[in-house]
Amino acid sequence: MLISTPRIILRDFELADQSAFVGYQMDPRYLRLYDLEEDLDRARSLFNLFMDWQSEVHRRNFQLGIFDTITDRLIGCAGLRVRLEDPGTAVVGIELAPSDWGRYRVALDAAACLVEFGFDSLNLDQVVGETASGNERVEKISRWFGAQIVAEREGPRWMDARGWHEVVWALTRADWQRSQRRQWFNQSWHQHHIVTVNSVADHGDA
Repeated sequence: MLISTPRIILRDFELADQSAFVGYQMDPRYLRLYDLEEDLDRARSLFNLFMDWQSEVHRRNFQLGIFDTITDRLIGCAGLRVRLEDPGTAVVGIELAPSDWGRYRVALDAAACLVEFGFDSLNLDQVVGETASGNERVEKISRWFGAQIVAEREGPRWMDARGWHEVVWALTRADWQRSQRRQWFNQSWHQHHIVTVNSVADHGDA
């Protein structure tokens, strides 16, 4: 799968990308944020899982590398994972490499591409995002899309250690389709291009 825009390219990982992926996962800043130990096997196993998802017959999990359109440098990854128990809902997630933290427009581009792909190509009813209450950048992006908070709950250890909790945001198909943000997306990125295979086209393929 590949989604290209003037600023970024979202595409399936290839074996040649493993080194760059593991590299930013082992960055001390990344490890500190998520309270992780330096574990190469963890990062490699995660990368291999993303590769395995590409072979799903009816694909429900999309974890794509975010690459700079000009330099082809890996600057993060973005995921859209359809819930098995609720095929009309998918969880979206965006992370940038520590060297690219603060690049709000890159994260916004990636999220917009996945949201549009989810509603247009996967026929989703809603997209949800799960984030830390202290992540102001993600909150800004979520509100930009018009997403609403639908749940707040205890989060994993790394959130608890910072006095944070987990916040669940939701954006429905109807809200996205009538959103001025979607109109801006289509007008600004009229050159965006999506190529995908082995995806779940509708809920009947469950």
